[in-house]
Amino acid sequence: MNDIVTMDLVLWLLFIAGPIGAVDVVYFHLWKFRLYKRPQSRREELTHLVRGAMVPAIFAVLLLGRPQGTLFWIVAALLVIDTMNSLIDVMIEPASRAPIGVPPAELAIHFIGTTMMGGALAIYLITGWPTRNAPSALVPWPAGTFPTWLPQMAWGALATGVVLVLFEASLVVRYARRPAAA
Repeated sequence: MNDIVTMDLVLWLLFIAGPIGAVDVVYFHLWKFRLYKRPQSRREELTHLVRGAMVPAIFAVLLLGRPQGTLFWIVAALLVIDTMNSLIDVMIEPASRAPIGVPPAELAIHFIGTTMMGGALAIYLITGWPTRNAPSALVPWPAGTFPTWLPQMAWGALATGVVLVLFEASLVVRYARRPAAA
């Protein structure tokens, strides 16, 4: 299989993982548990905001082209940092959610999303490795790599994700400034 063709799988995985992550944020974090209001959930919220900033950045770079050279390493570092951030998230989640807990459906969403991100990291490293020492560039995707509808839909999804993370961040900041209820 051609490396240029398989590198596009990273973008597809992120495109599919995005709505899964949005369900987690909108339904569980914002609506059901209102984690932004819980002082004990602030560190968990921070991990979600970090992911909310990193994943759109990775997605945007990949939409623009195939990274090589220094840009390959920057995207690889962002994917590794996202992986470490996910590890921290699951480690602090039990304390963050006490006494409400984490429902099985949310754990399933975390498992699916983390698996997809791990797959994206592995595919990225394997298929991009030959370009790691190339001159820094974003090499345009060959014509026909993606369906014609994907770029427009992907940029729209990316913009929606950025708005969602900014909204969540504004709630976290707003409630962090409020005095704790007695």
